[in-house]
Amino acid sequence: MPDITYTAQGNYDQNRNAKVTVCIPPEPKPGIYKTEMYNLSKKTSTGSINVIFCYFSNDSQNALHWNIFDYRMDFNLDTLKPYTGAVDFNETKDDALFIFFHNEKCEQSDRDFYFSQIEAIYNDIKENGNQSQDAFLSTNETLTVPRKVGLSLVVKIRR
Repeated sequence: MPDITYTAQGNYDQNRNAKVTVCIPPEPKPGIYKTEMYNLSKKTSTGSINVIFCYFSNDSQNALHWNIFDYRMDFNLDTLKPYTGAVDFNETKDDALFIFFHNEKCEQSDRDFYFSQIEAIYNDIKENGNQSQDAFLSTNETLTVPRKVGLSLVVKIRR
């Protein structure tokens, strides 16, 4: 069975509200989990790709291993932090790439690296499905732990 830890399932609507559950354990106590949410949506030669980048930390150097979508995140897309070079999130599109990045820290170079790879990641997820893997190591970073990433698609609710 493939490892689905860090992958997500969920949706967003025309009112820019998102409901996403991530395959990690529920938060043991309030305040243990910390997240920072970014809009990394990118213009491409064929239009644009919606991208939500979630940096996650839990004050642990250990990777998580889980097989149930237990961590719920409800948020409004207007609260995403802007990323330089990103385009507006287009709530009329059918889906969005959701990148869930777990590490002790998240540097600008991490976001830069994933932004540069958006088209390839999106196409891979569309073809091969959601994935959990070791996070890419950008050239500006030293290896820190746990450095894991979940790559998933969330979809627009049709009404």
